[in-house]
Amino acid sequence: MDGSNLGILTLIPVLSFFVIAFVTKKCILSIMVSGILGYILYYKAGFIQPTLDALIDATTDWDNNYIIVICLLFGCLVQLLRQSKGATAIGDFARKYVKNEKQVLFLTWLCGIIIFVDDYLSILVTANCIMPLSDEQKTPREMLCYIINTTSAPVCIIIPISAWVVFFSGIFADQDEASVVGSSAMDIYYHIMPYFFYPFLCVIFVLLVILGVVPKMGGIKKAYKRVEETGQLWPESSAMQNQGDEMGDVMGAAADNSQEEEKEITPHLWAFVLPMAAVIGVTLWQDILWGVCAGIAMCFILFIPTRIMSLSKFCNACYKGLEDMLFIAVVLATSLFYRDAIELIGLPDYLIDVVGPLMSAAWLPAISFLVIGLVCFATGNIWSIPAVCTPIIVPIAAAAGTNIALTLGAIISAACFGAQACFYSDVTLLSASACRINNVDYGIAQMPYIIIVTAITFVAYVIAGFVML
Repeated sequence: MDGSNLGILTLIPVLSFFVIAFVTKKCILSIMVSGILGYILYYKAGFIQPTLDALIDATTDWDNNYIIVICLLFGCLVQLLRQSKGATAIGDFARKYVKNEKQVLFLTWLCGIIIFVDDYLSILVTANCIMPLSDEQKTPREMLCYIINTTSAPVCIIIPISAWVVFFSGIFADQDEASVVGSSAMDIYYHIMPYFFYPFLCVIFVLLVILGVVPKMGGIKKAYKRVEETGQLWPESSAMQNQGDEMGDVMGAAADNSQEEEKEITPHLWAFVLPMAAVIGVTLWQDILWGVCAGIAMCFILFIPTRIMSLSKFCNACYKGLEDMLFIAVVLATSLFYRDAIELIGLPDYLIDVVGPLMSAAWLPAISFLVIGLVCFATGNIWSIPAVCTPIIVPIAAAAGTNIALTLGAIISAACFGAQACFYSDVTLLSASACRINNVDYGIAQMPYIIIVTAITFVAYVIAGFVML
């Protein structure tokens, strides 16, 4: 027995992850145990050395480390904006116009729409602007995180100026069968946008939740009850993320009178606006890594000469930012190890083989959405899974007479579902980290809403599949 014919046993690591995560709420433990199980299933008694090799590969992967570096640098930028009181100034400005929780939540949703350049940027800017206001309104962090997460990747997909667009338009343009949809990569993308059912439904659904049309349910409802009874804005397992911004002498941080300095800082709107303008402008010019570096450089240029921060306090803020993002960096590295394990034992191939007989012309878009979405959800691999599945599904769709544009829309919807729903996808991890909440707590809390939107999306693709034959 090898990785190509393990059959239903390939589900063991995935099921073990969810069981351990739900019971312990320890994400790294869940990922590591489940990944090791995958290597045991494949290598049996000789699993130890391949497992160690896989861990080393996961920590040295270029693409993964690129994301980790961005997250670590964003942690530095976030702390600089907090400790310079730039984020406070934004909150003070917004406070003049928002007076209750519903208005704060609507502002959160609006920020997610406006900041469409990059999902990471959307998450971190929105969280830093809104969290002080939402805390004042006694909004559970789970609710804030749900809105921020749901208006990050979906909006970046809907508004075609982001890395999502570049990636998927390139993948689709490589398929000869997609030429019937458009003459170029971007032309294909523009023509399939009406079939992005899941992203559009996400953005609309979260607004209905904010307005109260959709009632609070599941973990969100429990979170509001917790706040009402105890005043605690976050669950107990998220206490570590909310111990405050003070840090001791860690990572070489120099001790100084930074606490005294912070008390004397007057919040200035420009202390937030100018660094964020640098981030957005350079991101549009180059990419998000250049953008966040430009934001930190702008903070240095602004804060040191104006004495908003001393050099030692500037460095301490950066150290604290790195410390805040250390958890997400470890999760991203270990999740790559886990993804390699379940690909090794053939989980994606097994799921595709199981649903292969169901791939009729009318049902193909809906089944594609469901299967790719579930694999993305199980693996957290929201980029390579659609890239691998597209060359398989598109020729089948063309041969069966299925609408190609609808099928491509279903593939993007599946990736979006995986990004938003998976407990340890980069988007979910960053959203949870920005809102200072445990990612498993958040993942469980949002689950009823995710299930509803997913079910509606599946039905929509079924109906469209039959109508557009």
